[in-house]
Amino acid sequence: MSEVYAIVYTERNPAAKEAAERARRILEGRGIAVEIYSASNLIYSSLPEKVSLVITLGGDGTILKAVGALGNPEAMILGVNFGRGGYLTEVEAEDLEKALEKVLAKDYTVERRMMLSITVDGESMGDALNEAYIASQILGKTLSFVIRRNDEVVAEGLADGLIIASPVGSTAYSFSAGGPIVDDDLEAVILTPVCPISGLKPMVLSLNHRIDILASGDYGFSMVIDGYRMRKFYKRSIMIAASKSSRNVIFLKLGPGGGLARRVRKKLRFY
Repeated sequence: MSEVYAIVYTERNPAAKEAAERARRILEGRGIAVEIYSASNLIYSSLPEKVSLVITLGGDGTILKAVGALGNPEAMILGVNFGRGGYLTEVEAEDLEKALEKVLAKDYTVERRMMLSITVDGESMGDALNEAYIASQILGKTLSFVIRRNDEVVAEGLADGLIIASPVGSTAYSFSAGGPIVDDDLEAVILTPVCPISGLKPMVLSLNHRIDILASGDYGFSMVIDGYRMRKFYKRSIMIAASKSSRNVIFLKLGPGGGLARRVRKKLRFY
């Protein structure tokens, strides 16, 4: 039985769809079965378990949607940048054909990256590769946050919102909000307040401990995970727990200079 690859493209860039068809012809010509999906169609559906490699043609949002739709937890991800930032991608769009040749020759390594498991009042919200963001349902209304490590309060204060990020996500929204860059190999959570009024600063906490965040406010809460999965809570307080997920994301690496180094260089404009 031949291998099955999925190609996921962003609808925001017409060149990505054209590239998906071009990649399909190359791969099918070498005996690989290929299925093509638009990124938006994966918000409410899953990729088949038979898929062993997902090639994303887009930016970080396309990768995040593909990760959220994985039916096979051991499927690898190869990101090709057809987006605006593409910090999680491995190669640029013009190198697509070269990348496919390396894939077909099995000339690659893999990196496993940790995800966060997020619960609210004991209910699973799923896993986050980048982050979960919690804010009031009413724009501009502040929330009170109490952060606990095991049973000890380590910080509390007011802010418009709180970003709960993984090390991979430390170079994404958290970084834009003033959070630190954290090495991918660390098993930690980054808590970055958005527009804090008092008492809260970005912090990095080990996931070897239980991390709980009590959020309180008068207008309910909105949580967004990885930029596209949203939940609303019609309560005055919720308890959020962040822990290491049992799942990893497996990124396919085609050479040196990818991963954290690539993301940091792009973020700090070292290119």
